[in-house]
Amino acid sequence: MSGEPEAGNQLARWSGSFADLSLFDQCAVAELVKGGGAIQGSVEEILPRLRRTRMITVLRKGEGGRIIGVGALKAPLQHYRQSRFANAGASIVGFEEAPELGYVVVHSDWRGQRLSGDLVKAIAEATHESVFATTDSNTMRNNLTRSGFMRLGTDWQGSKAPLSLWVLDMRRSQS
Repeated sequence: MSGEPEAGNQLARWSGSFADLSLFDQCAVAELVKGGGAIQGSVEEILPRLRRTRMITVLRKGEGGRIIGVGALKAPLQHYRQSRFANAGASIVGFEEAPELGYVVVHSDWRGQRLSGDLVKAIAEATHESVFATTDSNTMRNNLTRSGFMRLGTDWQGSKAPLSLWVLDMRRSQS
């Protein structure tokens, strides 16, 4: 999959498999994810997690330029997925195999331009299956709402702040 340059701000969007990125770009994505606090750990610890993603979307400064934003469809383990729905007090029916939208990070120099919303929207539009997300960020809650996600269940205490569960139910959008 590939994207086209975004008009006006000289950004190019690309979506595909993490494995399709060069090793240099893979490391750049891992650095961005680390710097944005989306995953704790070293780049070497983050790379295997990124390799397990189903899809990744990156924003570049110009065609082939520096990666300034990233988002992914993660392939969480079953017990993790179940715990998220259980913590929210929500039924997992229809989401038993759902990927999780996550690792949405924009470089600090580029924040405040709604680029994280563009990443969320691009991933939501590219998927043809139900997806879930969890967040403690008001910005991400707004991005998820604008991209068609619905809040499900109740908030629960995360490691940093209260988390909420969000779903994009493709079964509903197809009927």
